[in-house]
Amino acid sequence: MKKQKTGWKLLLVLTMLVMCVGCGAKKNTSGSVSMYDLRTAMEAADPDLPEMLNASSAEKDAEDKFSNISDMDYKKVDSYFVSYSSDGHKADEIVVIAMKDKADADEAKESLTKHQQDRYNLLQSYEPKQVSRIQDGLVFTKGQYAVLIITSHNDDVRKAFEDTIKSK
Repeated sequence: MKKQKTGWKLLLVLTMLVMCVGCGAKKNTSGSVSMYDLRTAMEAADPDLPEMLNASSAEKDAEDKFSNISDMDYKKVDSYFVSYSSDGHKADEIVVIAMKDKADADEAKESLTKHQQDRYNLLQSYEPKQVSRIQDGLVFTKGQYAVLIITSHNDDVRKAFEDTIKSK
């Protein structure tokens, strides 16, 4: 009988430990919000976006895909996403890079400005109507984030970004 009580007590303690570990708060140690949440909120803010393709830090080949939008050291990046028009003749693009260290956000912003200029140069040769949209694009930093927005509703998309990072 004594062994049975001891067994039940041990089982109860183990069960409580498992519950405490399983129910513990899941914190985002990097302090950044979900790139999926950011992407969906920002895309939803522009009703005129064409069909968009996406790439993010959640993919296997994330580092290779990142090199298409930035030449900075990928080891400095906490997470990122890029959404771009599936129609290569449209300039629409949204990029958010979350840096591990917010001191690197200005470097990320510079790389996005360079990417914006590369897009300008590319589309200028075969889609001159899209060039003004690229010129009107926004590149900015906010905390650990560097952001590029080229859409028909840049201010609305920026507000969606800011609202999403505030709520997390």
